[in-house]
Parts: sequence; C-alpha cells; structure tokens
Amino acid sequence: MELVVVIPCHRRWDLLPGAIAASAPHPVIVVDDAPPDLEHADPEGATVVRTTGSLGFARAVNAGLRAAEAQGATHALLLNDDAAPAPGCIAQLCAAWDTGVGAVGPLLVDEAGQIESAGARLSWWGRVRLAQQAPAGTVDVDALSGACLLVSASARLDEGFTHGFEDFALCRSLRASGRRVLLVGGAQCVHRGGATLGRRSRAAQRHAVSGHLRLLGRRRFLPVVVGLALAQVAREGGPAERVVGVADGVRDWWSGRRRGGLA
Repeated sequence: MELVVVIPCHRRWDLLPGAIAASAPHPVIVVDDAPPDLEHADPEGATVVRTTGSLGFARAVNAGLRAAEAQGATHALLLNDDAAPAPGCIAQLCAAWDTGVGAVGPLLVDEAGQIESAGARLSWWGRVRLAQQAPAGTVDVDALSGACLLVSASARLDEGFTHGFEDFALCRSLRASGRRVLLVGGAQCVHRGGATLGRRSRAAQRHAVSGHLRLLGRRRFLPVVVGLALAQVAREGGPAERVVGVADGVRDWWSGRRRGGLA
C-alpha cells in the first residue's frame, strides 16, 4: 500500500503542524483552499496543492486525491486540519484494508477522550445517528466521518456537497457497489471538531441541512430533515440564527435540484 495523507485547509493554518506531525512518517499533501486574500506561510513537512480558493471540502479533497494519484499513491488518508491520529492509528487502519473494502476509519474522540463518533447509522426514514460506543474489534458500519478516513486514491467525493455529508454519501456509494465500510474500534483519532466552522453557527446549520437533503435525494424527506434540524436546535438551546440556517439550507438544496433539472 502506497499511502499519502490528504489534508484540506481553508483558514486554520495554525492547526496544520499538529495534523502533519501526527501523520508521520507518511507523506502529506495539504490542499490550500484559503481565500486568495488570506496571507499565510506554507506548512513545513508537506507538499502544498493550491486551489483558486474557497472551493469547499469536497472539491479540495478531490484536488488532493488527484495529486496523490499523480505521486503514485494507491491509497489516501483524508484528514481534517483539526484532527490528529493517535500513535498507531494509521497503521491499524491500513492493516484492516483488504479486498472488498472501500473505506476504513477510527473512533473519533474529543480532546478529553470522549467518543465523538464510532461510525454512523442511516435509517430508512432519513435519520442519521452517530454511534458513541466503541465496538470490540473491527465492524461494518453504514458511514464514517471524513475527518479521518482511509480510502482508495481513486475515490472521489461528490462536489455537489458544500460542507457536510459528502463523506456519508461516499460511504453509501461504496456500500451500494458491494464494498465494505469498516470502523476499527482499537484505532483513535483526536478531533477538535468545529475548529474550522463552528458547529452551532448559522453557516454550519445551513450546510448540514442542505447536505442531509442531498444525501437523501428525495423531496419526500424534506419534512423529516427540517423537523430533525429544528429539534436539534431546540435541544441544544439555539442560538436563534440556526433556525434561519435551516431555511438557508432548504433554499440551497432546492436551488441545486432546479439547476440539476430534478423535480
């Protein structure tokens, strides 16, 4: 396995040294998706691929995957700039790869060691639930987070997603093609989560709703997605601007459907 670590970065260049150091000894490609007017120094210890700026997570990742393939990589570890694999994590993910596997991921934990995600389950009626119990060994899951995700270097994310759910869409596509999506319960990656985009911001809510709707793909799921989003906002105590973000997300999704000629 020829592995390259691909780290997209939009603004948080201060986070990169930790992510790069945790990726050693594997080569790293940092995809610079920063706005053109944002001044910053190139990170040490990585090859830098520049986009035109603000393309979004999916397009930035795909640019990194193309660069990884050009370097001769067979596999790539997609890694958020606010994530750091624990010692031995990458080796464990690689060891779990086998014929018929399409994606492998670790437990995501916060800085206090609490489990953030042990994979996701996608219900038939549209709900997405993150598992938060560590399994014994390696298990099949419906989807994994792109915060730390081992895939083939030939894989590509759906660039119709803005920021969120593109990783779940990839996993669903892999499973539909007969490939397995595996969580390695003994591997961990520390994820600061929300360091790039605040989870309780209007923008984050907007992207979450539009991404969830795109993932499900059918108009009949609209009430489900909106209901789940509003319930989450209420459960977490706002702020109120997130309600506007829900409406923003519906508009984004609907505009995308119309541009695509979908009913």
